Amino acid sequence: MHKPRRIRLSPEARQAIERQLGAFREKFGRDPTDDDHILFDPDADDPVPLSDEKYERMMIKAMTEVGISQAMIFAFKRTGRIVTERNKHLLTAEELREWNDAVDEVIAANRQTG
Repeated sequence: MHKPRRIRLSPEARQAIERQLGAFREKFGRDPTDDDHILFDPDADDPVPLSDEKYERMMIKAMTEVGISQAMIFAFKRTGRIVTERNKHLLTAEELREWNDAVDEVIAANRQTG
């Protein structure tokens, strides 16, 4: 059995988890158990995880609504991650290069068409 790890969360991450727990309680009328997915499909009758496709659609919608740049949205679609100043130190050099290359691809394309 693995010993649980403690991870320090930013205030924003804690707030996001609290919002998600609230959404879980509202949808299912109970607190989640250890077997439940708190990042659940809001259209499902049971707390099942989001499909990769639905997760990506929801993330892109949210990113667009808050004004995230098209370059960063493209990089998210290409790499499956969101890179920030706060988390980039957690990535390997290759993962960071992959992200930066995707962002640069959009910037270069915009220069050619702009």
